[in-house]
Amino acid sequence: AAFSMPPPPLPFTLPTLTAEQKNELLAGERVQYQSDMGREGSGFVVLDVKAPSAVVWECLLDFYSYPQTIPTVRDVQMFTNTHLADDYYAEEAVERKEYQDGTLAALKHGIPSVTRASFSLSKFRLKIAAIHKYRPHPQGDYMIFTLDPACTNVVLQNAKGVWHTESNPDGLGDEYTRVWLLCELKVSNLLPKWITDYAAKRAMPRATSWLKPTVETAAELWYKGLKD
Repeated sequence: AAFSMPPPPLPFTLPTLTAEQKNELLAGERVQYQSDMGREGSGFVVLDVKAPSAVVWECLLDFYSYPQTIPTVRDVQMFTNTHLADDYYAEEAVERKEYQDGTLAALKHGIPSVTRASFSLSKFRLKIAAIHKYRPHPQGDYMIFTLDPACTNVVLQNAKGVWHTESNPDGLGDEYTRVWLLCELKVSNLLPKWITDYAAKRAMPRATSWLKPTVETAAELWYKGLKD
């Protein structure tokens, strides 16, 4: 008889929320936590949005729209993903239409993809490049992003993050999605500790505050399209 193997477990462990944090989520608030960063630390942000997970992922995977949806992102350039062992300078720049017309991997919910992109951040135009690996999963899709080798240096030694979604959190309904952002960071001893703590406290809200209004607006348009 035919049988199917169970899916592999998620390649990360979600934090256990306290009763206070759960109440904050139920009140519609965004929950943020970070360890005492020091030279190496981790943190997370979690929030509930009134939007199906498919809409959340269409927004997260729409890298080219980041400059319009995320205030700190000023510009985005996508690259090929044929030399993942090297930095992104070994790749070729690609334009948005090459994703839209199917020339390259589709950036769509439910379709696994590996993408490389460089981002210009803040008014200082700080360049950060990352590799994004998106995977659908029965327990909730996820996207792992790692700092491109070109961006690791004496000061910033490693950075990694995970976007993850859970549908119908705590039985709220299928129209709700719980969105997680997990982060890890390792910096050099050359950098004063207060700077890393300050940067982490500011970075996580900036990375997530855009999400709720963006995906909930997109969900309203999506539902309207279904009715029309």
